[in-house]
Amino acid sequence: MDFLKEFDKVTEKLETVTADSKPPTYWFTSGNYVLNKIMSGSYKRCIPQGRIVGLCGNSGAGKSFIAANVIKETQEAGAFNVVIDSENAMDDDFVSKIGADVKKNYTYRSVTLISDVTALVSALIKGYKKTYEGAENPIPLHITIDSLDMLLTDTEDENYKKGVSKGDQGQRNKQLKAMLRTFVQSIKNSNITMVVTGQVYANQDMLNGEGKWIISDATKYSLSQIVLIDKLKLKDEDKVITGIRMICQGYKTRFTQPHQKVTIEVPYETGMSPTSGMLEIAKDVGVVKQGGSWYTLVSNGEKFQKKTMAEHIPVMLEDLEAHADEFLNRQTLGGDEEITATTTEDSIKTLRDKMHLAKA
Repeated sequence: MDFLKEFDKVTEKLETVTADSKPPTYWFTSGNYVLNKIMSGSYKRCIPQGRIVGLCGNSGAGKSFIAANVIKETQEAGAFNVVIDSENAMDDDFVSKIGADVKKNYTYRSVTLISDVTALVSALIKGYKKTYEGAENPIPLHITIDSLDMLLTDTEDENYKKGVSKGDQGQRNKQLKAMLRTFVQSIKNSNITMVVTGQVYANQDMLNGEGKWIISDATKYSLSQIVLIDKLKLKDEDKVITGIRMICQGYKTRFTQPHQKVTIEVPYETGMSPTSGMLEIAKDVGVVKQGGSWYTLVSNGEKFQKKTMAEHIPVMLEDLEAHADEFLNRQTLGGDEEITATTTEDSIKTLRDKMHLAKA
């Protein structure tokens, strides 16, 4: 159209403006199928190219654990990993135990200041783009920042050195928001993925619609995806604590319906399994039926027990993908847990019914 001619000319002249409007060109998995689903809408993918993913939760909820699993998965898919650590949670021993190789396509930096992170990531992305500009098959770059909330402003650091106990909260949030905005612009058209972790804060006003936990505006403003993580204890038959159960909610996502919830078991001895939570979801959406200790795949009639589930994973995964539009919702009431998978309207009705019962 004629009225676009001048518009197109100006577009060509502006260095920071492009006409590209592309979905992610590739994705990485999180290391768990049901976590993938609530973040991307697919059981097979989670971390999108050119976007920033936030893992948010209270202390000990499993943020660094999931971040380390993503490192392992991206590394196995051929990406170079850079870890920027402000709380000494991503040391080589911890990441190695998860399964990542800290001696190959991997580098680590410990940081203190927000300005440190900005300088490091800026130099990293500039160097990466310069090295791989125009390359046909550039190695993907995955950046992990753990954690945003432990970073200090320059003023906070100076106050500490002077022995002054004084925060800089207003400026700190502004600097974090500005830092993340620049990262969004830097990676959106590049072969780069990024995961950051952040703290949540207890909601003191349950009538404001935020739920149990509140995520800082400085964190959630720039992120394409946020998974909100809460934890429960994992116990064996003798009530001995053997690990944690992570309740993961797709708090923010631009790729599927938000606020879907799943539960992932993480035994201390074995760590997270890619299939944790998968069988329960398969039952709820009708992919699998249970009779006693036996399960039946609805699509082909094959029977199996939990211990022999592994050989049926490929079929189950494809069947689940066919039900990917199902809304997954985990409710926790009175300490008893259940996983339900319904449509969005049914989920809202169920929640209203439970709220009515609670009031009664």
